[in-house]
Amino acid sequence: MNKKLLALAIGTAFSAAPMFANADVTVYGHAQVEVGTVDDGATDQTVVEDNARGRLGVKASEKLGNGLTAIAKFEWKIDTTVGGADTGQRESFVGLKGGFGTVQLGNLKSAYKYTGGVKYDPFVATILEARGANGMTGGAFGHNSFLSNSIGYMTPKMGGFSGWATYSPDEAGDGKGADGDYSFGLKFGQKAWEVFVAGVNDDSASYDSIKFGGMYKIASFKIVGQYEQVDNNGTDFDVYFLGGQYKFGSNVVVAQFGNTDEDTAGQSDLNYYTIGFIHNLSKKTRLTAGFRSYESGVNGDVDNDTFAVGMRMKF
Repeated sequence: MNKKLLALAIGTAFSAAPMFANADVTVYGHAQVEVGTVDDGATDQTVVEDNARGRLGVKASEKLGNGLTAIAKFEWKIDTTVGGADTGQRESFVGLKGGFGTVQLGNLKSAYKYTGGVKYDPFVATILEARGANGMTGGAFGHNSFLSNSIGYMTPKMGGFSGWATYSPDEAGDGKGADGDYSFGLKFGQKAWEVFVAGVNDDSASYDSIKFGGMYKIASFKIVGQYEQVDNNGTDFDVYFLGGQYKFGSNVVVAQFGNTDEDTAGQSDLNYYTIGFIHNLSKKTRLTAGFRSYESGVNGDVDNDTFAVGMRMKF
């Protein structure tokens, strides 16, 4: 009831704007706090963090007739641990969807990031995540952030096939969606399995990446994996990710491995490991606990080890 009242209040506040006057408005958010002990060889400290999971959003839709629906969304990054808004950008767009698929314009999700990628890591936006820790690429053109000043198109599902692309024609962009930048993802599969290919290009920084991967489920087991091949302004490297999940009741046991192999003289392979546990108190609230270890330094000579427990609630 309170959620409906809040949505009604926001809808009323925007009543002067035609986009919201007759639209269905939903307010939603995520709150998360984790407590962890972090040891990087030089220091051993306790941290209390949100880890980029906190968010507050408003989304709206309006049926236009003839099978068309107008859609809009604004989402803000919130840090649960300090109770304030963060400066990080999140998704915001206006668009149309119908039998032809979905068109979006604004600050958009990257097809590269969300084809496989963060969808395959149940610990994404936690201390235990793979991205930025040798298991998946980070950065706006990897598996962090969003692509601004962009146009996006998602196909309808067609016999197990779906496609997704984003493109920025903006010649005055901010570096996360400047002129000529794009991402794409192509996926084929059914409920128990899928395979995909995805790519991304940052024209201004001479950054290109392509990845392949897939998922397979059998009984209570789920296996996911992907391989990224990256050219970052002439420096080539490969990133591998493999994860296994076993679900029983309201619980999930997760084990993940990653490896980054950079084609640079003197640079050793860098590894990532995580083993953890998720207990779902409900469909919207969960507890997590686990251990993560990853290597850094030119020769992988620095071990970064973390034990963490956390709680997340969606609303």
